[in-house]
Amino acid sequence: MRPTIADIAREAEVSLATVSRVLNDKVEGVGAGTRQRVKDIIARRGYAPCGAARGLATGKSRAVGLIVPDIADPFFPPIIKGAEEALRSLGYGVFLCDSDRDLAKEQEHVRILLEKRVDGVLLNSTASDCAAQLDVLERHGVPCVLLDRTVEGRASAPGVYADNRGGAARATGHLLDGGARRLCFITGPAELAISGLRRAGVEDAFRARRLDPATILHALGDYSVASGERAVEALLGAGRRRSPFDAVFAANDRMAIGAMRALKRRGLRVPEDVEVIGFDDIELATLVDPPLTTVAQPAFEMGRRGAELLLRLIAGERPRKRTIVLEPTFVVRGTTRKRHSVRREST
Repeated sequence: MRPTIADIAREAEVSLATVSRVLNDKVEGVGAGTRQRVKDIIARRGYAPCGAARGLATGKSRAVGLIVPDIADPFFPPIIKGAEEALRSLGYGVFLCDSDRDLAKEQEHVRILLEKRVDGVLLNSTASDCAAQLDVLERHGVPCVLLDRTVEGRASAPGVYADNRGGAARATGHLLDGGARRLCFITGPAELAISGLRRAGVEDAFRARRLDPATILHALGDYSVASGERAVEALLGAGRRRSPFDAVFAANDRMAIGAMRALKRRGLRVPEDVEVIGFDDIELATLVDPPLTTVAQPAFEMGRRGAELLLRLIAGERPRKRTIVLEPTFVVRGTTRKRHSVRREST
């Protein structure tokens, strides 16, 4: 049978209040010898305090909700791991929710997390118009920190992001400086702010070199491998002898890998015929042949910093810096031709 606080008090021959003080690390009213005796009994009996009871006493559940749009996307586990590590170190648990890129499901997760009385929410929304979720959380007094997703009309909302625009400009510049002039850019869903930011970065690189952004071949993807494959197949067309582009920049690694599959199937060599760059630096980027040149997002750091910011808000702090922008790193591998430059550099 699971021991209770009363069992611990009885065996230690102390009051319930004394055991409670030891459990909550309160030094007043408990001598060193008594404190150690209670701790020894707690360890030997394997006692664990009831989270629900502690929550009623403190007004805190010591639990946080974390909502991501696709748990199967390899970009998100490092974010989750970073957040969980920061939260666990301070005794917080995590309710992990997968919205499956469904806004209605995301809203349902918010409702359930409120029922669970979480102390805060980390939100990587499936869309950039999720202000309704923020409004609901604010009405209930539950702090929220956005991860990797900005929200339209809520620029002041606490959040941790990567510099998507700068990272895309750095990748595109690498292609243009290497001689590419016929660029295929595979973007993500238009409803996501990061898609627009990465597209803007691509156009920034063109303008910085006095090249016309109107020459860019745009293709729409949904961040899946299959969508990158379809985009390239459609641009190559049937019976075409020559590729209409000499470089592909995909707005995430999975679409870049799909593009590589389509190119190889059509007999085009990477990087000799077409150079390819992705975005994110998921683990699979190092396993494809050739390994993928990409913009590495600091996903683990994003999760960790987001959790730390959320914990400060839960504690009632008002941090002056509520928006944190992290710098991505450009990683050169085998899908781009060698240049006479440093192989790994920050944007």
